[in-house]
Amino acid sequence: MVSMKLKGGSFVILLKNIGYLVQKANKVIENVDLLVVGNRIKKIGRCAIEGTNPDIKIIDATGKIVIPGLVNTHTHLYQNMLKGIRDDLRLKEWCEQVTFPFSHIIHQEHRQHDNIELGYYYAALGALEMVRSGITSFVDMDITLDSIFEAWSQIGVRATGALQTVNRWVPKILMQPEEKKKQELLGYIEKWHNNGILKVALAPSTPFACTPDYLNWLKQVALDYGQLPIYVHVSETRWEVEQSLSEFGMTPLVYLDSIDFLSIPICAVHCVHLTEEEIALAKEKDVTVIYNPKSNAKLGSGVAPVVTYLKEGIPVTLATDGAASNDLLDMFEEMRFGAMIQKAIWADPAVISAADMFKMATEAGAKMLDIDAGVLEEGKLADLVILNPDLAHIQPIHDLIQSLVYCGKASDVETVIIDGKIVLEDKKFCTVDEKKILQRAVELGTEKFVEAKDYEMAADF
Repeated sequence: MVSMKLKGGSFVILLKNIGYLVQKANKVIENVDLLVVGNRIKKIGRCAIEGTNPDIKIIDATGKIVIPGLVNTHTHLYQNMLKGIRDDLRLKEWCEQVTFPFSHIIHQEHRQHDNIELGYYYAALGALEMVRSGITSFVDMDITLDSIFEAWSQIGVRATGALQTVNRWVPKILMQPEEKKKQELLGYIEKWHNNGILKVALAPSTPFACTPDYLNWLKQVALDYGQLPIYVHVSETRWEVEQSLSEFGMTPLVYLDSIDFLSIPICAVHCVHLTEEEIALAKEKDVTVIYNPKSNAKLGSGVAPVVTYLKEGIPVTLATDGAASNDLLDMFEEMRFGAMIQKAIWADPAVISAADMFKMATEAGAKMLDIDAGVLEEGKLADLVILNPDLAHIQPIHDLIQSLVYCGKASDVETVIIDGKIVLEDKKFCTVDEKKILQRAVELGTEKFVEAKDYEMAADF
């Protein structure tokens, strides 16, 4: 038992009598306390606090499971207004008939009417869903509006706004003059990067949706701002690979390397159809692969060979993608399905483990985002989740990590602490009025979806 006398000034949270503390994928300890001071984990062990301090919050975690916050490394939150639509389209047609029309409505509200309310509510809707499922950090590769960042700030979630951008391929009605686009991107970086627990990244949507000059301008901006992360969809579909071969004479990752875009590390989303040459290139150029198993399955895009990537030492993180192609932002489902589909396509249950998936969803994601979290150790950021295991679907527990990955559900999440602050406690949000946000989000989402149904937009080159 460690007795600690704490000075005032920092908010303190003491989790008492934790049943199972998952420090990382291969380390679980039982019957311990965890002390948070400020935004970091101060002590793990038996803790007693001397004296009184009105800024101390004690949480009885008897019998509970405490895990590192889950990290969702790729999503598109505007798609939270597009759940449950068209499960019969491949990616290109899906963009033209589902996502592009709704994107037009968002741009129209912003550019013609100076109205960014829609962005606030889809960003809040997605963040609320993710926090409820134990996600404490995420990357939203999205249309960019100030209201999106404001929603995340009010909720108290650790978020990266990846500024999705293109200068070709998408319908002309969605485009704006390139110089204006560039100035907007720089403005968002200046305003929101490292603003509290919010960050900004750059996200050229795909190699074929940006000219070489524009891609290299984005790379230079990333360097100018201290090497901002860069996210790009790569080889999500066979169509994309064939299009790249037709236009550039090279597969997508080879093409990016040919224009020197891989001279800094990038995060490549999907990588379902990398060639052997590209796999070697990804390893050489420190590319991180972002695995989106459910989205790739629903759109019929295929299954990323992440077992091969892991064997080659290529970092792999886990993500949900957007809610129009998933349709949930639930990392428990992603871990479960992501493991099972690999076992199925390899016809070998030993090719990937529950621990591999849990690491992708926590430690690997935090490392990719350069967040000092993802594991629960003294000195790390206090991003953690308390789960209730006293439910039939997860009992009895024999191997905790396997139980979490194959039996765990978002509904098991009781309390979420982000950056040392309680955001969700006993399934109730402490920071915002969830019911009020949900009501307005549903009203707006329904109204704007009806408007979007009048459009169908073919991409053009």
